[in-house]
Amino acid sequence: MKKMFLLLGVLSIPLLLCIVAGCAKEKKPDMNELLLGTWSQYRNKSHLILMVKAQGGWNADVRVEGATSKIIERKGAASGSWQLVDKQLVITVDASDIEALWGKKSTVVCDILELNKDVMHLQYDDGSVQIWKRAKSTPKGQEQEDLQRMIKMAPLVVNLNKIRSHDKDRFLCLNLELNLKSALPDVPVPVLHPRAREAMILFLSSLIYKDVKTLDGVKQVMKNLEVMLNPYLDNQLDNIKINHVVISSSKDKVQEFLIEHAPQPEPDVLPDQENEKGDK
Repeated sequence: MKKMFLLLGVLSIPLLLCIVAGCAKEKKPDMNELLLGTWSQYRNKSHLILMVKAQGGWNADVRVEGATSKIIERKGAASGSWQLVDKQLVITVDASDIEALWGKKSTVVCDILELNKDVMHLQYDDGSVQIWKRAKSTPKGQEQEDLQRMIKMAPLVVNLNKIRSHDKDRFLCLNLELNLKSALPDVPVPVLHPRAREAMILFLSSLIYKDVKTLDGVKQVMKNLEVMLNPYLDNQLDNIKINHVVISSSKDKVQEFLIEHAPQPEPDVLPDQENEKGDK
């Protein structure tokens, strides 16, 4: 019996060593998995963003810096499918409005010279090599780079102008967001100057009911408002989003609007803490 246990012990040592060696050996990353994600490239004041998806699709955006600022405007986009054949990346372009970079209905074959979690080196048919860097993940609470920056405004209520003195009062109630153009990470979101809000109120209160009684009329007013506000925001304003608009002659309706869209302050004391204070 002792000999049997001894024999089993001797046989188990090589097996155990093999298991330990196998566990210690690092698993080589799969190229398909490494390809997935968002890659970026910068050249000639242009930012190229390539998003490789797990389902075999991809999207690309091109954004160009302004001549005198770091504001980036989207200049085009493309999309299609991809597949990995040996160490070659085969990209098929299905749709594109940036023909100079991604020709519509074309197929691009690239040799993958290097691919890891940080960079990707691709060699094209003409021998040129392009280096793509993986876009860093967005910190929690921070807007992603491809999303527009936004300034949420407090609700606005103005008394519309009247053509005749006996016309009834009408109130224009607006809940707006100011969407800013995309910018480089080191460009801060501009602060809306208090005079900008005053200018908005003066402009909106000069309107008459006819100016805003239709949706098309409200849209035109927003376009005029964008032109007026842009200088207050370093010409970074892209558009104004209307979340809610109400036109009413009832002051009760106005009050309801203000209550509905008033910012909710965080409570100083949680309900449980309040109960604890009462028990003491």
